[in-house]
Amino acid sequence: MSEASMNNEEIGDYLNTNEKNMRKNIENIPNGRSKNSSVLTDSEAEEYENNKESTESSETPSELEKQEEWVDLLGSGALMKKIIIEGLPDSRPQRNETCRINYTCYLEDETVVDGANNFELNLGDSDVIQGLDVALGLMNLNEKCRLKIEPRFAFGKKGLPPKIPGDCTVIYDVELLYVGPEDTIEELTIQQRKIKGNKKRERGNWWYTRGENNIAIQCYRRALDYLDEVEGGITGPLSENEGKSEVTDADLQSLLEDRVSVCNNMAAAQIKMEMYDAALNSLQVVLRCQPNNVKAHFRKAKVYIGKNDLPLAMKFLQKAKELSPNDIEIQKEINGISKLLDKQKVTERELARRMFNGPKTADRTSVSKNKNGKSKVGIWATLGAVVVVGVAGIVAYRFKVV
Repeated sequence: MSEASMNNEEIGDYLNTNEKNMRKNIENIPNGRSKNSSVLTDSEAEEYENNKESTESSETPSELEKQEEWVDLLGSGALMKKIIIEGLPDSRPQRNETCRINYTCYLEDETVVDGANNFELNLGDSDVIQGLDVALGLMNLNEKCRLKIEPRFAFGKKGLPPKIPGDCTVIYDVELLYVGPEDTIEELTIQQRKIKGNKKRERGNWWYTRGENNIAIQCYRRALDYLDEVEGGITGPLSENEGKSEVTDADLQSLLEDRVSVCNNMAAAQIKMEMYDAALNSLQVVLRCQPNNVKAHFRKAKVYIGKNDLPLAMKFLQKAKELSPNDIEIQKEINGISKLLDKQKVTERELARRMFNGPKTADRTSVSKNKNGKSKVGIWATLGAVVVVGVAGIVAYRFKVV
């Protein structure tokens, strides 16, 4: 994962580390208020409003100036927060809870580049950029604040063309409108499950295009929670206007098609992360439901290329080619694998020949030449020895005659 991303444990560590620093922003906590509760009663809310009015009238200029100070949420200057309007005390959202916010995103020159009202998200689900996700966990209900987020926790080196350039610090004005419990998925209607599940899938696609494959996989898994009818079943009505709980085959087929799409996309991210076994499991789900899914066959080939099983990779590429004969990308991959297979065959033949037939012909020729050279030397040595013996015999004979 790139430097621009944090996993959920790191975010949790940041929140725990900075909890004490953020307590100074929470004042006028009503007596008897549970610290773990994120919902205020009517009497507590009324007491807070009364305290707020009396406090506002008695605030000194130094106190107002203190409220306008920037707070370093992470201790590194990468995520700064300035409270504009205090929220209800002790009403911070917890992980996975549903939040609704109003937000406006600016560049440092105050150019507005993004914004939304009543935007709904689940805290910690990567539904927004990481800096905003972290900051929301440290906001109280009805709080308004301004955030200054450096690229690492915003849009990174890529930016968000054409509006947000790369390596750009962004400013967010945020208001936390609502905090509620996480959805009970089994009680949602079919249509609600499809909407929320596909929203998570689209967010996963967004992270995937930015190269944040780990975050993309997390989003895809959350999408499957909404689109999978197996765990817990479906107990809610088919739609908001229907009281019946029966689920038809057509309803399940619709969910299945969306789920298959999520699994296919998740496999692509898993391949990028070299999580080949996990990718195979995802693709198995796709091919079990859609045996002729071209993308699944192509990605399965990619998995086996990563595992260096080229014959099996070629098998799935040929299947993909059969289903989509004019796909240039598939043909390009087939050509590349064919060359690699040819090299493998040459290497295997050479190894087999060396194992069973001895060295190459050239090596045998070299050995033969060496033998011939040695035999010629032996012959000349023998002839030389004969000559020497003959000369010695003649000399000895002459001396005897004399």
